Amino acid sequence: MHLLRFFILSLILLPTSFLLASNVIVEHKINWSTPIDFTNEQGVTKQLAVFNHINYNEDEDFLPYYSNKVKTNQEIISAINILDVEFMAISESEAQKLFGFNQFKNSVDLSFFNGIDKKINYAYYSFSPIIYDKKNGSYKKVVSYKFEVITQKPASYLPKRKSFTANSVLETGEWYKIAVVNDGVFKITHDFLKDLGMDVNNINPLSIKIYGNSGKMLPRLNSDYRPDDLQQNAIYVEGEADGIFNKNDFILFYGQSPHSWELNSSTNRFTHKINEYSDTSYYFITASNTGQGSKRITTQPSLPNPNINVAAFSDYDFHEKDIVNLIKSGSDWYGETFDVITNYNFRFSFPNIVMSSPVFVEVLAAARSNTSTIFTISTGVNSFTIPISGTDINNHNASFAIKNSNSISFNPTNNIIDINVNFNKPNSLSTGWLNKIELNARRNLIMNGNQLFFRDLNSVGVGNVAQFSIGNATFVKKIWDITDPFDVKEQNYTFSNGTISFSAATDSLKQFVALTDNFEAPIPKGSVENQNLHGITQADLIIVSHPMFLNHADQLSSFHADEGLNVIIVTPQQIYNEFSSGSTDIVAIRDFIRMLYERASNPTELPRYLLLLGDGSYDNKSRTQNNTNFIPTFQSLESLNPLGTQSYVSDDYYGLLDPSEGVWTNPDVIDICIGRIPVKSSSEANNVVNKILNYNTSYSMQDWRNQITFVGDDEDSNTHMLQANEIADTVINRNREFNVDKLLIDAFKQVATPGGNRYPEVNEKLDKAVNDGTLIINYTGHGGEVGWATERILSVPMINSWENTKGFPLFVTATCEFSRFDDPARTSAGELVLLNKHGGIALFTTVRTVFSSPNFALNKVLYDTIFEQFNSDDPTLGEVFRNVKNSPFNLQSSNNRNNRNFTLLGDPALKLAIPKQDVVTTKLNGNSISSTDTIKALSKVNIEGIVTDRNGVKLTNFNGIISPTVYDKAKQITTLQNDGGAAMQFNLQTSKLFKGKVSVINGDFSFSFVVPKDISFSYGKGKLSYYAENQSEDANGFFDDFYIGGMADSVPSDKEGPKIELYMNDDSFISGGMTDDKPILLAYVEDEFGINMVGNGIGHDIVAVLDDKTSESFILNDFYEANLNSYQKGNIRFPFKDLTEGRHKLNLKVWDVYNNSSEATIDFVVVKSNDLVLDKVYNYPNPFTTYTEFWFEHNQPGKQLFAQVQIFTITGKLVQTLEQHIFNEGFRSSSITWNGLDKYGDQIGRGVYIYKLRVRAENLSVAEKIQKLVILR
Repeated sequence: MHLLRFFILSLILLPTSFLLASNVIVEHKINWSTPIDFTNEQGVTKQLAVFNHINYNEDEDFLPYYSNKVKTNQEIISAINILDVEFMAISESEAQKLFGFNQFKNSVDLSFFNGIDKKINYAYYSFSPIIYDKKNGSYKKVVSYKFEVITQKPASYLPKRKSFTANSVLETGEWYKIAVVNDGVFKITHDFLKDLGMDVNNINPLSIKIYGNSGKMLPRLNSDYRPDDLQQNAIYVEGEADGIFNKNDFILFYGQSPHSWELNSSTNRFTHKINEYSDTSYYFITASNTGQGSKRITTQPSLPNPNINVAAFSDYDFHEKDIVNLIKSGSDWYGETFDVITNYNFRFSFPNIVMSSPVFVEVLAAARSNTSTIFTISTGVNSFTIPISGTDINNHNASFAIKNSNSISFNPTNNIIDINVNFNKPNSLSTGWLNKIELNARRNLIMNGNQLFFRDLNSVGVGNVAQFSIGNATFVKKIWDITDPFDVKEQNYTFSNGTISFSAATDSLKQFVALTDNFEAPIPKGSVENQNLHGITQADLIIVSHPMFLNHADQLSSFHADEGLNVIIVTPQQIYNEFSSGSTDIVAIRDFIRMLYERASNPTELPRYLLLLGDGSYDNKSRTQNNTNFIPTFQSLESLNPLGTQSYVSDDYYGLLDPSEGVWTNPDVIDICIGRIPVKSSSEANNVVNKILNYNTSYSMQDWRNQITFVGDDEDSNTHMLQANEIADTVINRNREFNVDKLLIDAFKQVATPGGNRYPEVNEKLDKAVNDGTLIINYTGHGGEVGWATERILSVPMINSWENTKGFPLFVTATCEFSRFDDPARTSAGELVLLNKHGGIALFTTVRTVFSSPNFALNKVLYDTIFEQFNSDDPTLGEVFRNVKNSPFNLQSSNNRNNRNFTLLGDPALKLAIPKQDVVTTKLNGNSISSTDTIKALSKVNIEGIVTDRNGVKLTNFNGIISPTVYDKAKQITTLQNDGGAAMQFNLQTSKLFKGKVSVINGDFSFSFVVPKDISFSYGKGKLSYYAENQSEDANGFFDDFYIGGMADSVPSDKEGPKIELYMNDDSFISGGMTDDKPILLAYVEDEFGINMVGNGIGHDIVAVLDDKTSESFILNDFYEANLNSYQKGNIRFPFKDLTEGRHKLNLKVWDVYNNSSEATIDFVVVKSNDLVLDKVYNYPNPFTTYTEFWFEHNQPGKQLFAQVQIFTITGKLVQTLEQHIFNEGFRSSSITWNGLDKYGDQIGRGVYIYKLRVRAENLSVAEKIQKLVILR
């Protein structure tokens, strides 16, 4: 997308270079909401205007902008004509409360640009909808508008789309790879080919071909030329005429360094450019008689009538070491450090330098200092300085260092040029770094060394024919014209008195090399398997996988193929072989995707998803230890300013696929859904892939899919909590089928600890949200690579302790660099969320520092997108994220850099687990729901309903289970002002009156429950939430057209509390038995009128107390669940963790809906040993006559055990051996039965016998116990 920006009030006259005008009418309303409080970085608290399609420009004091887009028929927008605008007046006092008050426009100033999204043209436009009317001295806001968009197709078209070759040359034949690291002519001998693996004795040298495109970086602009597939290079083959590659035969070819020298047209000097991705260039050699004919170097004549003589040439040299990336971000690296050592010398040699021509020296450097400093550069002839201003070294948002450059020219005094670089270190806090030194000089054209590369800028001119004269050329054997590296020519010349002369046209710059008989050999790399990525015509999902993870890629491919996607798997190296001549280059990967994009003849053929399977690194060339460069990353040019709007990493770059895109200085539109799974090992890949495979299966179908959890930080005058609450309320009001919890942390008690203030209750609730499962966890606030908030409400230890097995949340994190995946020295907390097999399914997350107001706007767009897409389709994570990225708000220039710091970690083709069908309430207490009803405390409520499709048609073949949850009225919560500041109020509807499970038969269901006495008697709207599933599909819905309050007029009497059966782990547990340190409280409870789980009444919660510590009791209301088709029976399951070793007592108190209570107590012993421990070994009955069962307790729940029972006589004779594999969820074994017979099947005599129980665990630990038994006959 090429950026075109105009500011207009009326129709712009059309230039004559445009043809075929086309008009589009746009008409929309702006929906305004209540402004929210916001505190900027200067501590100023005012209000942010809130409306749909909003974004804020921080450079204009958070002035609000409305952004939108409209589909157009042409590629260029020439004008937008304002046809009608409807305003609403706002008071001056209301306007003054808003950020941006002093920036309000005097009229509707439109800015717009054109963008191309999946080959469809759009006009993106924006304006600030709050106006100050100078004429009337009043303020007003836009509530609706009508525009006319004028588009044109230009007479000279935009860059054309590219066609790609149908097949790669690597498709057939035998291929071998060789490498070079510098410019040169290289020699390949008979023995070299033999060592490379070629069958030298059976190849025809006439068939030998070398392919390669140099290893230089590919151009970033898509429309710029780059070779398509490998190109054949002209080569010289000695002795090929006889058709045999003899011992003395050899090949010469010109190979290029991956780094380049580029001519700066403004200075007419050469600039050195380091390849960001590779220090090696690769070439491919074959002797197979396939494809093109063999290309040989041909001779070119020396031209007559030269009009310019060349006896000197333009030369260059440099010093540049990529040693350190100062902020671990960006593509610019630095070399020597000026700290302890503040002075370095660098020597450059220019043999036969022209003393009368100036040498140009340019030095680039950077410094980190709290005060201004300078580098002093001395050449031996003169000196110059590079002044560098100071930076705020105590501000982590300030530039880490400041860079600058300077240059000088001087006439040299000899062939050696010594450059001294001195850093004038002002204090101990100052450090400097050298970036590079570049020199341009003139040398006399005199042969020196084995190969002399030369070119002459002074010879270039229209109609010029230059005569080149090379002195000291006695040993020169060849002159090659290497201007076109694919079609090298051997230059004819004359030799006289040690001088070679030839003439060539120099209308443009020509490059030559003079050669002696001495050549370097290339580096052998081995054979290359046949491949043909160019032969792929279409794919829905492209998985670019590092070879280490190909098995996991295959699993994902099969999974998505079953969903109807056409999936292809490629490795980065396969792409490089065909698109960047074997060298690592991020553009090659994008070009491969672009090939499929360009080949699509209709929207259904467009590639939809790109999954990068492998971690990335800011170090794309593996200069750092333990690097994680599995799939390369796009790093911004800015490499010193740590703010995410300046320096960033982004996988979005792979999705810029239209011809005018790729440089990315403008907000280009992403054309494919992109996600990365940043795994570094097979075990990490297993964790993530297994979660993906299980995410949408029947195993995971539970009501966690109805839950969305919003978390808000308490900093910055409640800004983050206000933003989280605003988005949560939007979901509540618009998508009532979802149940929203708000963890706004200042609503919880803050606890002072030696490590700082903490919110332990928030930690617990966040852990519970993950472990129980929730569709989305959305965090707004401060954060970093190790967690969320200064109070550490989420930390790495918490993430590593999660135990979720089915309800994996999507994490949305509007916080700084939580998921900085490209730092090999640290696995960020965000990455751990994904890599943990019990963690999240994916993350819409941040990788660098981001800003609050655009985060908030992006977050709002995210939920608009999720649910708008769901209304028409089943959204995938990638589609949601791409549409968010491409929203008009995010493409505005003020937000686009912030937008680039959000990334999708996860599978872009995975569908978000939103239930597909609907649940509808049809009757309440036997009455139609057409009129609002009221339910009261202790009244019995009867509900009837049906499961339908999205169009409201009953699904008569739906047979499964529905989980209804009845919520009491919303409560108003006031925050506690833990850190000072103003209190904040918000509404929360999470108090459950009933939760059950009910059968759905042929789409119908019904259930009953008794309303607890503990409801708040005030009247207000309740909510009934549904989740239904039948093992193949699911549904959700809600009903809230009823009131809750008051007391039923007449109710049955009840004075008895619930019945309780209390166990640990499973119902085979016996009090006093053994557990590990993470046992599960299990209770079966029953009451005629139902269990109270509302918790509104003081002391009426379901409470567990461990070891009589009532001050540390556990509230278990949320852990109660009714049995299927019953409101009278249910169970409580609560997982303990990290219990101390030894004996414990557990007391459980449960209340019924009438507020009658009962208690139960159980004892258990915690054994922490990883090794197997046995306890309570016995047999029953004992004594026995015909059979007995052996039982034991152990500390290995949920694991496979192998048990052996050996029975001995009292004298030690073995009479029987019993063996059995045992698996139990709890700590008590299943029985091992013995019929009292010996190993031969005969009865044994009555008496006392000894038995030995020997058990082996999965970890191979073994435990034994010996007991006695008695047989009675």
